Order: sequence, then C-alpha cells, then structure tokens
Amino acid sequence: MKANKQYEALKMAPGAYKTEPYIDYPQQRSDEALVKLPHIHEELSFDENYPYLDRDNWKFRINHWINYGASMTFMRLINYLKYGMVVKGRDKLKRNMKFYKNGAMCVCNHVYRWDAVAVVGACRYRELWMPVKGENLMTKERWFIKYFCSIPVPSNIKGLRKFDQAFDTLASEKKWFLVFPEAARWEMYQPIRPFKKGAFAMAYKYNYPVIPFAISYRPRTGIWKLFGDQSCPLVTLNVGEPIFPNSSLPRKDEVERLRREAHSAVCRLAGIESNPWPAELD
Repeated sequence: MKANKQYEALKMAPGAYKTEPYIDYPQQRSDEALVKLPHIHEELSFDENYPYLDRDNWKFRINHWINYGASMTFMRLINYLKYGMVVKGRDKLKRNMKFYKNGAMCVCNHVYRWDAVAVVGACRYRELWMPVKGENLMTKERWFIKYFCSIPVPSNIKGLRKFDQAFDTLASEKKWFLVFPEAARWEMYQPIRPFKKGAFAMAYKYNYPVIPFAISYRPRTGIWKLFGDQSCPLVTLNVGEPIFPNSSLPRKDEVERLRREAHSAVCRLAGIESNPWPAELD
C-alpha cells in the first residue's frame, strides 16, 4: 500500500490533525528500514561471545553518564526547537507509578530520530533499556546508541541465550524497557504500522505492565513558521494507561491480546479513528 493510499485510508478522530506524507513512502514491508546509515565502524558479530550487558566497567559508566546527560539537556532542547516536542498525559505515569515498581514495558511508534529521547524524558530520565538492531552499532550513531541503554539483537541462537540472560538480569533489578514494536523508523509517518510481538512476549515473561506511548502531530503555526523544516509537522508524545498481562492465561493468547490492545491504544493516543494497518502481520 503506497503512501497516498495509506493516507487516504487513514481516518482521524474529530479535532485531530492529519498530516500530508512527509516523504514518498515506498510499497514495502512495514518493518523495512527507510533510514540506512553506512557502516563506518568495524563489523561486529552478535553471537554468544558479544558482551550484551557490558555496564560494569568504567568506560561504560563514564560514557553512559555523559550520554544521558547530553540526551536530557542538549538533545531535549533540539527536540523542542526543531520539533516542538511536548508531552501530553504525563500525569498518568505518576498516577500509575505503583503498578510500575517492579518494572514496565514502554512501547511507542517509531517515527523520528529523537523519539527514544522523548520517551526517556517523559519518564523523568529513568533508564529505559532497549533492544536495537546490531547493525546500528556499526554506524556513525554507534556511541549514542551503545551508551543509551541499548542491547543489540543477536544473530544466532547461542547469542539469543546471552541476550535473554541480559534482559533477565535487568528484569531482576526491576528495570524498565522501551521497545519500538514497528521495528523500523519511518520518518514522520502518521498511520500506526503492525507491531512485532517481541515486546509483548517480554511483558508476559516478566509480568510487566505495558505503557503505550504515541507520537502525534501538530501543524506549524505562529513562531514555529519562522524556523525549522516547514514540511515537518510538530510532534506531541502522548502517554497512555497501562495494559496488564495475565500470567495465568496461555502465553500465546496473552501475547496476542497485549499486542492488539497496545496497537489499539497507540492508535487512539495518536488521534486515529481508522488505521490502514492491522495490529500484526507475522
């Protein structure tokens, strides 16, 4: 389904802003990356020998501290000046914090470069650990991604065991996770694409409530017409209510329910009344 067809099928709720396609989104799988950066660092093998949770050395600690500090100051400022980023519904996080004391799974649509920074800022700078594509650690954004609490997805079964062990350790420490279940970034794309089930399998495994976040758009008006990319809308990060797993029910059924309910919640938060994509394709 090409961009014009997707946007024709997209129906917004009354009062919600509908954008024009930001780019010509091609006809392809919804999880295929549109932004492909060249590899400028050495090739890495994400197998059983890769240190998936390499946070106990001084190099990681220093870089992580600098990274988070820069993200929550300089990058948050860019988020506001370039995209007009505001957060709506932050009170829901505070009101429901009692449900998140043992950890939480945050999910969000993946539509621009600094969306992870926006979600972390909304969570009051809490560490949010994220699975990421391993190839991203070979691009120019390696430093930011590596030290922003990211764990690369492994390339083989033995690596997957180490990957799972890393998240098991973090879950035992009641850490929060952030997953972009659309799997790939589509710049300023408004419809909500299908969700991969990995985030919801993790939520079921660790009995984590799912917190839906959704990025929606606003038109450039007033002072925002004076600078920035005028073809790019302003962005709002919307916070939703938690969705709870039921560990007493069969895993497969619960994972599918969590996925469907989270996808529906993200659509509602984004102001979408009728979405052209289903909740799942896999």
